[in-house]
Amino acid sequence: MKNWIALLILIPFSLMAQLNHYSANDLDSLQYVEERPVVFFINTDWCSICLAMENKVLKSEAVLKELNENYYLIILDAESKEDIVYKGKRYVYEATGIDEGKHQLAMELAKKNETISFPSTVIMIRNNVIYKNNSFINREDFLEMLNLVVSSEGLNSNGSQE
Repeated sequence: MKNWIALLILIPFSLMAQLNHYSANDLDSLQYVEERPVVFFINTDWCSICLAMENKVLKSEAVLKELNENYYLIILDAESKEDIVYKGKRYVYEATGIDEGKHQLAMELAKKNETISFPSTVIMIRNNVIYKNNSFINREDFLEMLNLVVSSEGLNSNGSQE
């Protein structure tokens, strides 16, 4: 009986939608299989605004559904030490001090008007940056922007061309 109760409690949590995000290293292969717009969400471990945006905006039901169906989401830690090969170029972590540094790809994507701040959101279509924002975006504005990109690209609800 206890097992049934535990199962009934856990089932709703297992049915909740998960935010699909991918490694930047896989992006070229993913685009080869199915071309989609790409959302880079660039953050850091210490950025509380980044965490709030990830939890309150990216994981909200409507945004999560739109991202999962029509986009490749790359969540990129600006201080990651992982080498990334993207568009044939290798991007690496650059140490700037003791236990401090930045990732080249994150810095290249997040740079706006010669400054970098977090969270940074970059949307690309066919390797062209079409949107860049270096601050928190609320759920409504983020969803509106995602829907505009999809409609302007003539994508249907599963991300493929109509």
